[in-house]
Amino acid sequence: MEYEIVGGSMQIVNVKLKPGEKFYVDAGKVVSRSDSIQPNSKLAGGGGLMKGLMMEASGTSAFLTECSAESEEGVIALAGVIPGKVKTIDLKEGESIMVEHFAFLGTNDPSKLQVKASVRGMFTGTGLLMEQFDGPCTLFLHLCGDIIEYNLKEGSFIAVDVGHIAAFSASTMPEFVRSGSAKTIVFGGEGLYMAKFKGPATIYLHSVSRANLSAALSVKK
Repeated sequence: MEYEIVGGSMQIVNVKLKPGEKFYVDAGKVVSRSDSIQPNSKLAGGGGLMKGLMMEASGTSAFLTECSAESEEGVIALAGVIPGKVKTIDLKEGESIMVEHFAFLGTNDPSKLQVKASVRGMFTGTGLLMEQFDGPCTLFLHLCGDIIEYNLKEGSFIAVDVGHIAAFSASTMPEFVRSGSAKTIVFGGEGLYMAKFKGPATIYLHSVSRANLSAALSVKK
Protein backbone atom coordinates (compact mmCIF):
# COMPACT_ATOMS: atom_id res chain seq x y z
CA MET A 1 0.00 0.00 0.00
CA GLU A 2 1.26 3.45 -0.97
CA TYR A 3 -0.27 6.79 -0.04
CA GLU A 4 0.10 10.52 -0.56
CA ILE A 5 -1.36 13.34 1.55
CA VAL A 6 -2.29 16.32 -0.63
CA GLY A 7 -3.65 19.79 0.03
CA GLY A 8 -2.93 22.54 2.52
CA SER A 9 -5.61 23.58 4.99
CA MET A 10 -8.13 21.03 3.65
CA GLN A 11 -6.17 17.83 3.12
CA ILE A 12 -7.11 14.50 1.62
CA VAL A 13 -5.09 11.29 1.44
CA ASN A 14 -4.78 9.23 -1.75
CA VAL A 15 -4.30 5.52 -1.00
CA LYS A 16 -2.86 3.48 -3.86
CA LEU A 17 -3.67 -0.21 -3.83
CA LYS A 18 -1.95 -2.93 -5.82
CA PRO A 19 -3.90 -5.95 -7.13
CA GLY A 20 -5.01 -8.05 -4.18
CA GLU A 21 -4.63 -5.28 -1.59
CA LYS A 22 -7.53 -4.02 0.53
CA PHE A 23 -8.17 -0.91 2.61
CA TYR A 24 -11.02 -0.16 4.99
CA VAL A 25 -12.65 3.28 5.15
CA ASP A 26 -15.02 4.79 7.68
CA ALA A 27 -18.51 5.38 6.24
CA GLY A 28 -18.88 8.65 4.34
CA LYS A 29 -15.13 9.38 4.13
CA VAL A 30 -14.50 8.28 0.50
CA VAL A 31 -13.97 11.30 -1.76
CA SER A 32 -13.24 9.42 -4.98
CA ARG A 33 -12.05 6.04 -6.24
CA SER A 34 -10.66 4.53 -9.41
CA ASP A 35 -12.96 2.40 -11.51
CA SER A 36 -10.72 -0.56 -10.69
CA ILE A 37 -11.49 -0.27 -6.95
CA GLN A 38 -14.33 -2.49 -5.80
CA PRO A 39 -16.25 -1.23 -2.71
CA ASN A 40 -18.00 -3.59 -0.33
CA SER A 41 -19.60 -2.89 3.06
CA LYS A 42 -18.13 -4.90 5.92
CA LEU A 43 -18.96 -4.97 9.62
CA ALA A 44 -16.36 -3.02 11.55
CA GLY A 45 -13.83 -4.72 13.77
CA GLY A 46 -12.92 -7.43 11.31
CA GLY A 47 -16.42 -8.73 10.69
CA GLY A 48 -17.71 -9.32 14.21
CA LEU A 49 -21.34 -8.31 14.82
CA MET A 50 -20.67 -7.15 18.39
CA LYS A 51 -17.73 -4.99 17.33
CA GLY A 52 -19.85 -3.49 14.59
CA LEU A 53 -22.62 -2.61 17.02
CA MET A 54 -20.14 -1.05 19.43
CA MET A 55 -18.70 0.99 16.56
CA GLU A 56 -22.20 2.29 15.89
CA ALA A 57 -22.55 3.21 19.55
CA SER A 58 -19.18 5.00 19.51
CA GLY A 59 -20.45 7.51 16.95
CA THR A 60 -19.13 5.98 13.73
CA SER A 61 -20.86 3.53 11.44
CA ALA A 62 -21.18 -0.15 12.25
CA PHE A 63 -19.89 -0.75 8.73
CA LEU A 64 -16.62 0.05 7.03
CA THR A 65 -16.21 0.28 3.26
CA GLU A 66 -13.80 -2.40 2.11
CA CYS A 67 -11.98 -1.08 -0.96
CA SER A 68 -10.13 -3.73 -2.92
CA ALA A 69 -8.03 -3.67 -6.07
CA GLU A 70 -8.97 -6.70 -8.12
CA SER A 71 -7.14 -7.14 -11.43
CA GLU A 72 -5.26 -3.84 -11.54
CA GLU A 73 -4.05 -1.13 -9.16
CA GLY A 74 -6.27 1.77 -8.19
CA VAL A 75 -6.53 4.82 -5.96
CA ILE A 76 -9.05 5.86 -3.32
CA ALA A 77 -9.16 9.36 -1.80
CA LEU A 78 -10.26 9.92 1.81
CA ALA A 79 -11.13 13.10 3.70
CA GLY A 80 -12.92 14.30 6.80
CA VAL A 81 -16.14 16.31 6.80
CA ILE A 82 -14.61 19.51 8.21
CA PRO A 83 -11.54 21.38 6.87
CA GLY A 84 -8.42 19.98 8.48
CA LYS A 85 -5.27 17.89 8.20
CA VAL A 86 -4.60 14.19 7.71
CA LYS A 87 -2.28 12.35 10.10
CA THR A 88 -0.71 8.97 9.37
CA ILE A 89 -0.22 6.62 12.31
CA ASP A 90 2.06 3.60 11.79
CA LEU A 91 1.78 1.32 14.79
CA LYS A 92 4.40 -1.31 15.47
CA GLU A 93 3.87 -4.59 17.29
CA GLY A 94 2.98 -3.82 20.91
CA GLU A 95 1.96 -0.20 20.25
CA SER A 96 -1.62 1.01 20.72
CA ILE A 97 -3.49 4.27 20.30
CA MET A 98 -6.88 5.56 21.40
CA VAL A 99 -8.81 7.49 18.73
CA GLU A 100 -11.76 9.87 19.05
CA HIS A 101 -14.50 8.44 16.83
CA PHE A 102 -14.87 11.45 14.51
CA ALA A 103 -11.13 11.49 13.77
CA PHE A 104 -10.92 8.02 12.22
CA LEU A 105 -10.64 7.85 8.41
CA GLY A 106 -9.46 4.36 7.53
CA THR A 107 -7.06 1.49 8.20
CA ASN A 108 -5.36 -1.36 6.40
CA ASP A 109 -6.36 -3.87 9.12
CA PRO A 110 -9.79 -3.55 10.79
CA SER A 111 -9.10 -6.59 12.99
CA LYS A 112 -6.76 -4.36 15.01
CA LEU A 113 -9.69 -2.20 16.09
CA GLN A 114 -11.33 -2.48 19.49
CA VAL A 115 -13.94 -0.28 21.15
CA LYS A 116 -13.30 0.80 24.73
CA ALA A 117 -15.86 2.23 27.14
CA SER A 118 -15.25 5.30 29.31
CA VAL A 119 -18.04 6.17 31.73
CA ARG A 120 -16.24 9.37 32.75
CA GLY A 121 -15.86 10.27 29.09
CA MET A 122 -19.62 10.18 28.60
CA PHE A 123 -20.06 13.00 31.10
CA THR A 124 -17.10 15.11 29.97
CA GLY A 125 -17.80 15.42 26.26
CA THR A 126 -15.31 12.93 24.83
CA GLY A 127 -18.01 10.30 24.37
CA LEU A 128 -18.76 7.01 26.08
CA LEU A 129 -16.71 4.92 23.66
CA MET A 130 -13.36 5.39 21.94
CA GLU A 131 -11.64 3.28 19.33
CA GLN A 132 -8.39 1.50 20.20
CA PHE A 133 -6.02 0.35 17.48
CA ASP A 134 -3.28 -2.16 18.23
CA GLY A 135 -0.19 -2.60 16.10
CA PRO A 136 0.99 -3.62 13.69
CA CYS A 137 -1.27 -1.57 11.42
CA THR A 138 -1.51 1.74 9.58
CA LEU A 139 -4.39 4.15 10.05
CA PHE A 140 -5.26 7.65 8.90
CA LEU A 141 -6.81 10.29 11.13
CA HIS A 142 -8.47 13.56 10.20
CA LEU A 143 -7.88 16.46 12.60
CA CYS A 144 -9.94 19.64 12.46
CA GLY A 145 -7.82 22.68 11.67
CA ASP A 146 -4.13 21.96 12.26
CA ILE A 147 -2.48 19.01 13.98
CA ILE A 148 -1.25 19.74 17.48
CA GLU A 149 1.14 17.09 18.82
CA TYR A 150 2.52 16.80 22.33
CA ASN A 151 5.19 14.31 23.35
CA LEU A 152 5.15 14.22 27.13
CA LYS A 153 8.23 13.11 29.03
CA GLU A 154 8.12 10.82 32.03
CA GLY A 155 6.29 12.48 34.91
CA SER A 156 5.16 15.59 33.00
CA PHE A 157 1.51 16.66 32.82
CA ILE A 158 -0.77 18.61 30.50
CA ALA A 159 -4.48 19.45 30.75
CA VAL A 160 -6.43 19.93 27.52
CA ASP A 161 -9.99 20.85 26.59
CA VAL A 162 -11.85 17.60 25.89
CA GLY A 163 -13.27 18.95 22.62
CA HIS A 164 -9.76 19.11 21.13
CA ILE A 165 -8.77 15.50 21.81
CA ALA A 166 -8.16 13.49 18.62
CA ALA A 167 -5.95 10.61 19.77
CA PHE A 168 -3.45 9.58 22.44
CA SER A 169 -1.19 6.72 23.43
CA ALA A 170 -3.22 3.86 24.88
CA SER A 171 -0.53 3.43 27.55
CA THR A 172 -1.89 6.54 29.28
CA MET A 173 -5.50 7.30 30.15
CA PRO A 174 -6.53 10.87 30.99
CA GLU A 175 -7.87 11.91 34.34
CA PHE A 176 -10.87 14.18 33.93
CA VAL A 177 -10.59 17.19 36.23
CA ARG A 178 -12.73 20.28 36.74
CA SER A 179 -11.57 23.13 34.54
CA GLY A 180 -11.52 25.56 37.48
CA SER A 181 -13.69 27.29 39.99
CA ALA A 182 -17.43 27.73 39.49
CA LYS A 183 -16.76 31.31 38.34
CA THR A 184 -14.24 30.13 35.74
CA ILE A 185 -16.59 27.43 34.47
CA VAL A 186 -19.51 29.85 34.11
CA PHE A 187 -17.66 32.85 32.69
CA GLY A 188 -14.48 31.38 31.26
CA GLY A 189 -16.18 29.36 28.53
CA GLU A 190 -13.82 26.39 28.97
CA GLY A 191 -16.43 23.79 29.83
CA LEU A 192 -16.87 21.76 33.00
CA TYR A 193 -13.97 19.31 32.59
CA MET A 194 -10.49 19.12 31.14
CA ALA A 195 -8.50 15.97 30.39
CA LYS A 196 -5.24 15.69 32.32
CA PHE A 197 -2.55 13.50 30.74
CA LYS A 198 0.62 12.20 32.39
CA GLY A 199 3.77 11.32 30.47
CA PRO A 200 5.27 9.44 28.89
CA ALA A 201 2.63 9.82 26.21
CA THR A 202 1.96 11.17 22.74
CA ILE A 203 -1.20 13.24 22.32
CA TYR A 204 -2.77 14.52 19.10
CA LEU A 205 -5.21 17.43 19.30
CA HIS A 206 -7.58 19.16 16.89
CA SER A 207 -6.58 22.83 16.79
CA VAL A 208 -10.28 23.56 16.24
CA SER A 209 -12.90 22.07 18.55
CA ARG A 210 -15.62 20.49 16.43
CA ALA A 211 -18.23 21.27 19.10
CA ASN A 212 -17.18 24.92 19.37
CA LEU A 213 -17.14 25.30 15.59
CA SER A 214 -20.63 23.82 15.32
CA ALA A 215 -21.90 26.13 18.05
CA ALA A 216 -20.34 29.19 16.40
CA LEU A 217 -21.85 28.35 13.01
CA SER A 218 -25.29 27.84 14.51
CA VAL A 219 -25.37 31.28 16.10
CA LYS A 220 -27.85 33.48 14.27
CA LYS A 221 -26.61 36.89 13.20
